[in-house]
Amino acid sequence: MKKFAINQERCDHSPKCLVRRECPAKAVQEVDGSYYIDMGSCRGCGLCVGVCPRGTVEESQS
Repeated sequence: MKKFAINQERCDHSPKCLVRRECPAKAVQEVDGSYYIDMGSCRGCGLCVGVCPRGTVEESQS
């Protein structure tokens, strides 16, 4: 299964985050104003990669 991560340097930390709103597994979590993908909830569908207008979601190498 593919795993994904949010590049914190490119993320604008918008309260209207499209990645968080569109994730079918609700795997995107907000912690202290930053967004992270919870690997325990992520289904590996990759929808998040195409949703972010800033291209912040990347396939994780770990």
